[in-house]
Amino acid sequence: MSPTPILGVLLLLSLTLSGGCTREGTEVEPDSAVTHLRELLHDPSPDVRRTAAVSLGKIGRPEAAPGLVEALTDPDALVRQQSAWALGNLDEVGKDRLEEIGVALVERLEDPSPAVREAAAQALGLLGSAQVVVELLTEALQNPDVETRRAAVHALTWLEPPSAYGALVTALRDVDAAVRQGAVAALGELADARALVPLRNRLLKDADAGVRSEAAFRLGKFGDASVIPTLQNAATSDKDPGVRRWASWALQQIEDSPES
Repeated sequence: MSPTPILGVLLLLSLTLSGGCTREGTEVEPDSAVTHLRELLHDPSPDVRRTAAVSLGKIGRPEAAPGLVEALTDPDALVRQQSAWALGNLDEVGKDRLEEIGVALVERLEDPSPAVREAAAQALGLLGSAQVVVELLTEALQNPDVETRRAAVHALTWLEPPSAYGALVTALRDVDAAVRQGAVAALGELADARALVPLRNRLLKDADAGVRSEAAFRLGKFGDASVIPTLQNAATSDKDPGVRRWASWALQQIEDSPES
């Protein structure tokens, strides 16, 4: 069968099983559909493999996990990307399977394709923070490859795991500005009061305006009166106008807070 008819069948299966489109009298057994779609993840055509991965993600059955995990190593980058996306959309994944998926997605944070790394990071955030996954992500923050560290800190921002606090504080000193900014964002999502001091330090001392702006924004989100002097200093004295604007905004947020 040529790829075009197969793609049509895949679309019908995914729409029917996900509730997007049905015809009276049309019945598709979910288990049978997932089995066929998993088989099509090995089709010679990359287009078919990609569509099969997307279809499995739309259906969301946890039984699709093994095939999608295997597809994370597909030679086609779009297949890997769609497989990562699909894994993040699976329903009711058990603990053991969650750890298997999490480990496989963490490995994709070193993928040569930026789109695959992004999809893997987002999928990790959607699946939840199994401890083994958090540990692997914090280890990835020490990876010599900067793109891997960026993807890892992005995933931790999605997951918001309290146990990553120490590793994120360490990442504030990363040589790469994007990693530092990601660590600031992740700590902001945690909203742990212990992070106020290191975030104040980033606002005052970081060489990158993006990091300083992120620090000002996060301090405005969960800071208290203790950060006001730092924000006032940044609002009037920082050399970057964007940082000054964010610091002024953060001051306003704290001053307008009922707790102030």
